[in-house]
Amino acid sequence: MNRLLAGQATTSNGSLTVVALAAEAGVHRMALLKRHADLKIEFYERVRNETQQMPEVERRLRDTVIKLRKPSPIREPRSTSSDSSSPD
Repeated sequence: MNRLLAGQATTSNGSLTVVALAAEAGVHRMALLKRHADLKIEFYERVRNETQQMPEVERRLRDTVIKLRKPSPIREPRSTSSDSSSPD
């Protein structure tokens, strides 16, 4: 955890994610998430506090929320062949 926060990753790409933390620790990602959830929470708290950054996962989630909140353009309903038939 300390190596990642210091920018001195040795076995991962150095991103501030749980995947990189697991790689640095030499454990499977799911083991970290399931058995050591306390470390995941501590890691993300330290990322926020020590680096003044938002964790990458949180940033992506926020970007998705912003994208979904944008109003989508209103589309005209597609006409079907029954709509264009001549009146009876």
